[in-house]
Amino acid sequence: MSDIINELNGIDIDDDQFQVIPGLEDMLGIEPLEIHFPFELDKQVSHSIELTNDTDDYLEFITKTSLRPLRTKPEKGIVPPRSKCSVTVTMMQVQVMALLPNNHYKEDITVKSTRVDGGLAAVDITEDMFIDEGGKVDDEVNVMIVLGTPPLAQES
Repeated sequence: MSDIINELNGIDIDDDQFQVIPGLEDMLGIEPLEIHFPFELDKQVSHSIELTNDTDDYLEFITKTSLRPLRTKPEKGIVPPRSKCSVTVTMMQVQVMALLPNNHYKEDITVKSTRVDGGLAAVDITEDMFIDEGGKVDDEVNVMIVLGTPPLAQES
């Protein structure tokens, strides 16, 4: 998606000026957008998500998931201008066994972000800060979490 946005931003319009899509250049880059956790009995498995702030603003983020054995650390934070932050996603495998019918399960982690004042501390971040208000740009990206082994394709 970012490649398409960059290409659209580079398209020439009248008087050799560039068209910029408002708001989209002010968001966190998130990689990867899909994480695979192989099922390993009685093990805790972790992967990282990298949040990249390529703007001149401070961007706050918060992560949300509905699956209890899935944890993110930190759950919320501030990414300073022109910097990166790593979020560790951890799965408690022993707790997820009951959730895996046919040894396969998918879940999303939602990463919400918005611009904030540089003086804000991570402990001050609340879910209410991400409510879309007039003129304020909020972003919400889902990172797909795939647990276990995918089901085998049926043979014809």
